[in-house]
Amino acid sequence: MSFTSLLFIFGFLPLSWLASCAWTKKTSVQNVILLLLSLLFYAWGSIQNLYILLILIVWNYCSGLQLEQTQDMPRKRRLIFWSSVLYNVAVLAFYKYIGFWFGSILPQTQNIHAPIGLSFYTFSILSYLADLYLNKCPAQKNVVAFGLYVSFFGKLTMGPISQYTDFEQYLKHRTISKDRFAHGMDLFLKGLVKKVFFADQLALVFAAMGNDSSFLGAWLLSLAYTFQLYYDFSGYSDMAIGIGYLFGFEIPKNFDHPYIAKSVQDFWRRWHISLSSWFRDYVYIPLGGNRVSKEKYIRNILIVWLLTGIWHGPNWTFVIWGLYYGLLLLGQKFLFQKWIDRLPAAVNIILTFLIANIGWVFFSSPTIMTAFSHLGNMLGIGISSFASENALFYLSSYWLLFVFAFLLCGTLYEKIEKKIFLLFSKQAVIGVGVFKICVFVMMVAYLVSSTAQTFLYNAF
Repeated sequence: MSFTSLLFIFGFLPLSWLASCAWTKKTSVQNVILLLLSLLFYAWGSIQNLYILLILIVWNYCSGLQLEQTQDMPRKRRLIFWSSVLYNVAVLAFYKYIGFWFGSILPQTQNIHAPIGLSFYTFSILSYLADLYLNKCPAQKNVVAFGLYVSFFGKLTMGPISQYTDFEQYLKHRTISKDRFAHGMDLFLKGLVKKVFFADQLALVFAAMGNDSSFLGAWLLSLAYTFQLYYDFSGYSDMAIGIGYLFGFEIPKNFDHPYIAKSVQDFWRRWHISLSSWFRDYVYIPLGGNRVSKEKYIRNILIVWLLTGIWHGPNWTFVIWGLYYGLLLLGQKFLFQKWIDRLPAAVNIILTFLIANIGWVFFSSPTIMTAFSHLGNMLGIGISSFASENALFYLSSYWLLFVFAFLLCGTLYEKIEKKIFLLFSKQAVIGVGVFKICVFVMMVAYLVSSTAQTFLYNAF
């Protein structure tokens, strides 16, 4: 069940909210209701996937109890922790990578596909185990509360990845208020617009330019994917965070206008923040972070970015993409920082955007050769022409969409909205409210007439 489906928007979401609101004074009852609804949400796509989720919930709930019971037995505790970590990683590796590893000798393994959201909720589970092992939190003794932490439908399939120490407080007590409801609905609508109006339309350009070997076609292809991925994934994240607010949860922010970043390091403080934070807290810092020798620092960065690439999928293009950013971050620290500091902010933003754009070429390509061929076309190497008829048609048809995609990926919308509220006060509240209702009706009309495309990060 997708967030953009009419069944979810007009059926599952409002009924779930009403069921939850009926028990606002008893968080424990709310937890039971939300856990059952989350399991129903997940089972809607595949009952087999639900079995895997339930097994992981029970296994790690029991592992958590064992970790707390062995506080005075460090060797046994260490064994329990690492065996639990390896079990979760093994489940993830089996479903996500077995076809990549053994597909050539065991073709049947190519039919094994990872359950949707496995990469995300596995990392949430590993966060819980690590925090518990490091005594940052007590074990969750209520299996319902633990199950809800892992499977809350607002963040289950594509994150954001919640760390247990941040989420724990909402399992005990949370408030559903008018302000939270309004903020949640605002974020949900914002995400819906990003997905339906921008991402799905840009996907049409990306699909049409796939076989275009002209210079213009290559740039339209890369820019379409660059903006599509941002509006698709940040749109989903806004909807997920909005759903969290509707039910009293504060899910961590996942995007902060990454395409106006002034450096590669700044970009990764703004893009997929929950994943970057997870690797920082559970891989980079335990390896020593930046408080180590130069050689070990380089090792730490390359390990983190190799794992980041591998996490995204079983393809060498993701490995190249991860190492690409690892090397860029090392280059920024040891070679380019002084130049970055001297350049105007606008120049740094443009350069960082182009660096990200090149990275997405590897990210979106099925093979390494395809990626390099595409990059060659962007540089004018091996092109069939400067601009094909197909590329000119899509440029003339969608240029305005690209302009709005560029303008609104920054802070322009927030600045305009803030200025309207400052100038017109009460009238602005009514006017903006009416405007948002009209936008919602337009989005629903579109969804009635056509089906929204699958979120890109469903594949990860």
